[in-house]
Amino acid sequence: MATELTPIEDIDRNILSLCGHINAATYELLVLIREFDERCGWLKWGMKNCAEWLAWRCDLSMATALEKVRVAHALKLLPAISRDFKAGELSYSKVRALTRVANRRNENDLLAFALRHTAASVAERCRELRCGT
Repeated sequence: MATELTPIEDIDRNILSLCGHINAATYELLVLIREFDERCGWLKWGMKNCAEWLAWRCDLSMATALEKVRVAHALKLLPAISRDFKAGELSYSKVRALTRVANRRNENDLLAFALRHTAASVAERCRELRCGT
């Protein structure tokens, strides 16, 4: 835990390290969600779909649960984005935006853009691609 004696650079470094771990853990969570959905694990609890189960079991809003399931499945087709997300190099915010427009043809270009820009810039670029601009 930080104290007033902890150098600010150390706090900065610790925050970045934790964010990387959170990103990698989020990737692992999404892999598990995809496997759970592919195996219809939600049927055991009498749910209609994986998002409904996720919202109930993990206390998420339905919108958040639907988006996690969507992203989880999209990552299966995006190996480069998956690799960097698993390594903690991409945030969920960036990955969520990328998975709305990425495909095998543009994945590497979008990934290169995402690694150089902020999450807000990535979201804007992906919005532009979705709208055809």
